[in-house]
Amino acid sequence: MARKAIVDREMVLQLLQEGQTSKAIAERFGVSRQAIDLYRKQLPGGASPETRASKPVMSGEPKSAFTYQHTPGPSPEPKHASYSTGLVQAPSLSLDEMVDLVIQAFSALKRVNELEAEISKLRKSYDAMLQQVEQLQAREQKRKEQEARWIHAQSPGIITGSSDLT
Repeated sequence: MARKAIVDREMVLQLLQEGQTSKAIAERFGVSRQAIDLYRKQLPGGASPETRASKPVMSGEPKSAFTYQHTPGPSPEPKHASYSTGLVQAPSLSLDEMVDLVIQAFSALKRVNELEAEISKLRKSYDAMLQQVEQLQAREQKRKEQEARWIHAQSPGIITGSSDLT
């Protein structure tokens, strides 16, 4: 199943009315020229040949499939309604911003194994320290029991409340 690109219809129609070519708009939104031409048909008067992008002429230099040249256009002005629906519209991002976010996401994914190893190391350290705390608590409990026995052996009357002074 092919993924459909999300394109702001009103923005495309506005750019078409301003006279931008289908190719320039398509590159801006990261879609095909044909997708933009579908929006052009919705304009009164349909597709006008003077604003439609011509097919590129092949030069002697082959272009890489991964080369992208973005020509930033005017940023869209947010439209405010006279009423409030209570919903907040997510900010629209340019293609460059989306690419940067994807690169950051992949960089973060590369660190997952490193972070999992660090978590494992810290978990082992935590378990070792927890074991030491349990040993210290056991020693403290044993020391208190020995101290109580020693006090009882030194003067058994102190604990029971009787005295041998008579």
